[in-house]
Amino acid sequence: MSDEQKPVAAQATNAEAEKDVQNVLAELKGEAEAPANGTEKKEEAPADKSEEAEEARIVAAAAKLGEKSEKSENENRTEERGGRFNRQRRNESKFDPSSQEETDDPVEIRKQVEFYFSDSNLPMDKFLLSKVGGSKNNAVSLELLHSFKRMRRFQPFSAIVEALKTSDTLELTDNETAVRRKVPLPETVKDTHDPTVVKVFEDEAMARSIYAKGFGDENPTTQLDIEAFFAPYGPVNAIRLRRTQDKLFKGSVFVEFASEEKAKAFLELDPKPKWKDQDLNIKSKKEYCDEKVREIEAGRLKPSGGRGRGGSRGRGGRGGRGGRGGRRDNNRDWRERRDEDQKRGFKNNRDEQPERREVQKDARGVPVVQSTADAGQKRTRDDEANGDHPAKKVDTKE
Repeated sequence: MSDEQKPVAAQATNAEAEKDVQNVLAELKGEAEAPANGTEKKEEAPADKSEEAEEARIVAAAAKLGEKSEKSENENRTEERGGRFNRQRRNESKFDPSSQEETDDPVEIRKQVEFYFSDSNLPMDKFLLSKVGGSKNNAVSLELLHSFKRMRRFQPFSAIVEALKTSDTLELTDNETAVRRKVPLPETVKDTHDPTVVKVFEDEAMARSIYAKGFGDENPTTQLDIEAFFAPYGPVNAIRLRRTQDKLFKGSVFVEFASEEKAKAFLELDPKPKWKDQDLNIKSKKEYCDEKVREIEAGRLKPSGGRGRGGSRGRGGRGGRGGRGGRRDNNRDWRERRDEDQKRGFKNNRDEQPERREVQKDARGVPVVQSTADAGQKRTRDDEANGDHPAKKVDTKE
């Protein structure tokens, strides 16, 4: 690797070490650099000027240079591997609709474009909302829409124009080269993403939305597979894969059905539908959100950077562009383990269980101070080990 190819930090470290070597050589010749602060250098005891001493000092300086260089390169390799790993995980979670066959089906085309401009997507879609201008209802170029991953399979381009001519919610403009809503968004919706406005749409859809978890890891067709899974119970307005801050799939989704009746019918299914022979944790979205609010109020869960009831919604869903969305929270696994411990009686929060002290005496009559909170924890664990835990409950963890 040439000096030009090395990272800046590595070059700086090597330069410093090389300077040390030069200073040693210069010092041997009586030409060492003056101190950086400009003060005169104090006289020191005469150095050993023998050839063996000179050689030893040069070797030591060279070794120091090699040590610093090797350390820097190792650190750079570690950082590179970490970055490559994170990029790989993000790439693995990207939605890939290329597996879908090309079609000119007008029903599929209308369904897809109407979803983009619907109340279930447009207020949450930062990019498309900026193009529409919120309540300004600007027309969006069909050429731009056709560049979306979900739209590329619709061929030829003229098929999109023909399909939208009979749309109930959209109209063609600009000599049939652009499209817009027939009914604009409310005036409260601006051309920028507003969490307050989004929450209004989310709350309006709450009664017809459900939460489901247990879909496992994500692959390039997961979004399509989950859409196909819910199709028999629809129609649905949107299906959003919930993700962490790093865009990794949580294994859970929010599904907005077309009506409250459809959502209730799905929740009342008996037996519950399974995902690849695996049970799913299914509940209404309201029930899920209310549970999270109670956990936050009790101090068992820290609020995330999202908006709480429903969370951040991206450009995914039924017919969406990748299912990017869902509440964002970090360290989910750690919180779930902590919450489970608390459900089983392992109280560790001093605010929830204040320490009380009681005085006991040992066999010699010496007072022993013991925390009743600690004693209670020990008894709880001992009882559970004996199968006598009085508060053991069915696991309701998400």
